[in-house]
Amino acid sequence: MARQGGILTDRPEGWPGPKRSQTISLLLLCGAGAAAIGLGALDPSQREEDVLVYPSAEACAAGRIRTDADCRRDYATARAAYPSAAPRYSSEPACESHHGRGHCLADTAAGLAPGGRYLPVMAGYVIGRRAEQDLPPQPVFDHAPEAAGHGGGGGYCTGSGGRIATGSGGRSASARVSSAAVRPVSFGGFGATGRAHSSGG
Repeated sequence: MARQGGILTDRPEGWPGPKRSQTISLLLLCGAGAAAIGLGALDPSQREEDVLVYPSAEACAAGRIRTDADCRRDYATARAAYPSAAPRYSSEPACESHHGRGHCLADTAAGLAPGGRYLPVMAGYVIGRRAEQDLPPQPVFDHAPEAAGHGGGGGYCTGSGGRIATGSGGRSASARVSSAAVRPVSFGGFGATGRAHSSGG
């Protein structure tokens, strides 16, 4: 027996004490990992999706990942959603500060009733990599690399504000994004209603 810090123990003198703090740290670390996994299961906004972004149905079909029929049907769905899904801006400069010079048009040019608003041009559409994902096809808009206050970096954005960065130059077809960026209706986004912006977005 040895006396350590005024406490009588049955360990020989000189033996190290129990590594309780390390055990607790390990348990806390494991607990944090389990909590993160649990959060992804409970909170769908933490999930990620494999998506494809194409400028047209023809480009999608040429990629040979989805069928020609899927590409054309999904493009038509996204195109039909464009007038209501596109964000609105109070001026052309405000729209261009977010989407790039020459990438915006007046509401009347987009076939909408005149309201003094500007919309970004539809740059393409986003779909799930696999049809089984049941991801609603939706239009996407150019995100200007120099867009101040919007993270920069180019790529695309959805009508609900979700960012899609698709690799080198923001132009490759495949991307992995958070579900919240492409499933706005499910996760409390703006859904099919375009956002109105009074400034740069």
